[in-house]
Amino acid sequence: MAATHAPLPDELARHYLETGLWDDTSLGALLVNALRARPQQTMRVWSKTSPQELTFAELESISRRFAAGLRARGVRPGDTVVYQLPNCAEAAATFVGLAVLGAVLVPVAGYYGRKELIDIVNSTEASVLVTAARHGNRNYLDELRDSRAAMPGLDIVVVCGGPPVTDAAAFTDVLDVDPVAAIAAGGSQQPCMVAFTSGTSGRSKGVVHTHRTLGAEVRHHLDVIVPRGATPQIVASPIAHAAGMTLGLLGPLYRGEPINYADTFDIDFIVDVCHRQGLSPGGGAAIFLSALIDHPGFTDEIARRMGYVVLGGSIVPSELVLKAERRGITVLRSYGSTEHPTISSGLMHDDPAHLRSTDGRLLPAVEVDIKRADGTSAPTGVEGEIYSRGPDRCAGYLDPTENAGSFDSDGWLATGDLGVLDSAGHLAVTGRANDLIIRNGINISPAEVENAVLSCPGVADVAVVGVPDHRTGERAVAFVEPSGPSPPTLSDIAAHLDRVGLAKPKWPEELRLVTGFPRTVSGKIQKYVLREQVRDGRT
Repeated sequence: MAATHAPLPDELARHYLETGLWDDTSLGALLVNALRARPQQTMRVWSKTSPQELTFAELESISRRFAAGLRARGVRPGDTVVYQLPNCAEAAATFVGLAVLGAVLVPVAGYYGRKELIDIVNSTEASVLVTAARHGNRNYLDELRDSRAAMPGLDIVVVCGGPPVTDAAAFTDVLDVDPVAAIAAGGSQQPCMVAFTSGTSGRSKGVVHTHRTLGAEVRHHLDVIVPRGATPQIVASPIAHAAGMTLGLLGPLYRGEPINYADTFDIDFIVDVCHRQGLSPGGGAAIFLSALIDHPGFTDEIARRMGYVVLGGSIVPSELVLKAERRGITVLRSYGSTEHPTISSGLMHDDPAHLRSTDGRLLPAVEVDIKRADGTSAPTGVEGEIYSRGPDRCAGYLDPTENAGSFDSDGWLATGDLGVLDSAGHLAVTGRANDLIIRNGINISPAEVENAVLSCPGVADVAVVGVPDHRTGERAVAFVEPSGPSPPTLSDIAAHLDRVGLAKPKWPEELRLVTGFPRTVSGKIQKYVLREQVRDGRT
């Protein structure tokens, strides 16, 4: 895969190199060096059905054998490999093994459906897919059989768990080789990962990170955010999702700390494990903390061990922060995106007032410019669109034609979010300049959902908007204009979206039937009017 570089001034790139914010260490070398520094440290996957435990030395061995097995099947450095796996030892070994091989990692969140997987495999021109046979109530193999023909470039499928499958290799069979001895060498400015995030056009965007940008995030940002010496936390967010990847795998691994995953988001199970094992729950989306605090098994002892939680992915309600404070938990609000992983974060030594009211201070070498609608920089304390740049900012989009609308010639990323920056460098995110919906930390493109709902029988027109929700950050409301005398119900729409393969977290949670839409002179639906109707309780 060729690199796709958005603009970045030469003097800024030189600064990152000269100050050590960037270096030429590959992702594979960074991970292996960390595993070797603490060979007896442990990784555990807490599960009701298939718990796992292995040392960092064992994880390195499995990862190197996985790399060797793929290489024996023709996979070479620079090839793209898509993986969609729940939290398990195989997922961690896949991550490390692909980095050792020098492949370009393409993580796919477990909640993504057939439609998204097909788009990602085809757009990245991936010839390899690593997946699970099934997880929970979902049968990934059945879905793969239904969609394999739509991915003509897919040559190799590796399956974790389940019986032998025709035209696929078992993960254990791939390991049946001697481990690779050397870590693949590659250009530090070359891609090492393509992560997908929902845009506003109805199609996910592929975000390209290089060894330098991802390395900067691990070495200079994750190491700052998470307090040292805290009780090990269980992370339920998947390795293929930003929070699970950074807080669950990369951060602890780099620091030589224990890795603890839950293989599913089961709050009863996680609380029980914390009781029995002396661990504490981890962070991620605000919904997790909200469910945790209200759980009858969340004792003062667990709260004391927990001490802190990092939350991001969506706006964190202030009442949730206060609720956590009353239990002795410090909420570290964090702000970033797939394009720029961590822009700001609260830190343990920050003033409590700033922790409550802002998304933290700007992290090392990160710059933010708040711009007004006319493109000029807003004064301190004045709201505007957030533009950011820093050593962990991505190299650009997989489709280079999308770079022009998001990156300017000085390297600034237009985040699409609104915020206020104070004189001390604390950033408060106040909303978004676009229509993107963020529910439980998951980006949802209204256009994508609308296109799917429009194909549902009985729907003449539709508009999907996000409105504030105290549990999930936002919820999706579908305004539907029926096409006949029997309007669809929310259950009808859910069943239709299931049939077309749209990921369940993207489904609307509320349906409102309308006889027409408020529109501009040019015919565009005025979504802000619809949002106001929901907030005001009007129909």
